Amino acid sequence: MKTIFITSFHPIISRNILATSLIDRLLEKGARVVILTFNKKKEFFEEEFSRERVIVEGAEKKLAWRDAFLRYLSLAALNTNSLAIKRKTEMRGSGSWLALLIGNQKWPRKLVRKLNLLLTPKNAFADLFNRYQPDLVFSTDVQNEFDARIIRESKSRNVLAVGMVRSWDNLAAKGLIRIVLDKLIVQNEFAKKSAVDLHGIPEEIIEIVGIPHYDLYLTGQRMERKEFFAKIGADPKKKLVIFAPTGDRYIKNNSVDRDILEILDKNLPPDCQILVRFPPTDTVSGLDVRKNEGRIIFDRPSTRFKTLKNTELSKVDDAHLADTLYWSDLVVSGPSTICVDAAFFDKPVILAGFDGYESRSYLQSVRRYFDYDHFQPILKSGGVKFAENPEELLKFANDYLDNPELDSAGRLRIVNEQCWRGGGQATERLANVLLSILNG
Repeated sequence: MKTIFITSFHPIISRNILATSLIDRLLEKGARVVILTFNKKKEFFEEEFSRERVIVEGAEKKLAWRDAFLRYLSLAALNTNSLAIKRKTEMRGSGSWLALLIGNQKWPRKLVRKLNLLLTPKNAFADLFNRYQPDLVFSTDVQNEFDARIIRESKSRNVLAVGMVRSWDNLAAKGLIRIVLDKLIVQNEFAKKSAVDLHGIPEEIIEIVGIPHYDLYLTGQRMERKEFFAKIGADPKKKLVIFAPTGDRYIKNNSVDRDILEILDKNLPPDCQILVRFPPTDTVSGLDVRKNEGRIIFDRPSTRFKTLKNTELSKVDDAHLADTLYWSDLVVSGPSTICVDAAFFDKPVILAGFDGYESRSYLQSVRRYFDYDHFQPILKSGGVKFAENPEELLKFANDYLDNPELDSAGRLRIVNEQCWRGGGQATERLANVLLSILNG
């Protein structure tokens, strides 16, 4: 029986990878799966995923100075528009001068990767490797520090390692991939090009699979409209507008989300109701403490974790998001992946690219996030409207509510580009890549 380690140190992995049919597919072929997560989340993972030949192991969430130093170097070795903006804002200038000197060059990549082999803390997962003797390590977030430790351990033991890019913004905004693995898995052609051009990953070891968790959106059974609207406390006879706030992590002194909700509430047609879909791992100043009022419904995706940033989404949570989008008539959001989720269900999307009632400088504005590299294909797709002021927001909203087919071709382009071939077979492709390596 062959054993595969699968990492899950970022909250989104349990939803994106583990909740798909991937584990079942691996078990069908006789593999044993060991899921590696943090100790404080072990109980959740056992409840969600444990069964015969699926084991959950925990680790302490503790990093060393060497991890921080290597993180700094990996960020400096990459020079993108996303990072240029981040260095002027949340990174507070860190690494700016070094990035100008070494960013996107071959020799710094080699240096960072050599230093990574030397400095990454060793033996952090040695006991697990000794106990289970894995045949393959699947790193689901190849730029994560804990994943880097596991990959380093696998390299020292000559265990094959496959890495996956976690999210659409990572390759341009999270630093250099610190180890070249045996295989790198990406979601689409944009990610593949970034891996080659920015990270120097050999094209021949890259596999494109699509976005696995969208497979369930195609095959899953959606809740009946009357039942869903009763669940959220809404009127099934009225239209449903989803507002996805940006969140406090991205907006300092966040009054923006509150203002945009107020603009929608005061001006949308009376036959509309608004569901505020909170970001799963973030707070939203001015909205968190509010209860359902008038036509506004507040929806917190999960409350099982005391600390929001640790939140994991269960299969039930994700099905609720799918039902929410399926029955929505319009989605208004900040710079969020929900724009892709909505396009997958062919729902009109408006991106709110202004700061509510305030006037902020560019580096304090929500506007800057839409200049990140990963958002450019979305803005060029013809599948979304980008509102730069309240008047545009309301005009676009009324246009879409009157004609929901507007920009449908552009939304299909988003799905085909971001999900690769429209979705539906991503999990199977991912499983085939892992099994082909596992069974060598």
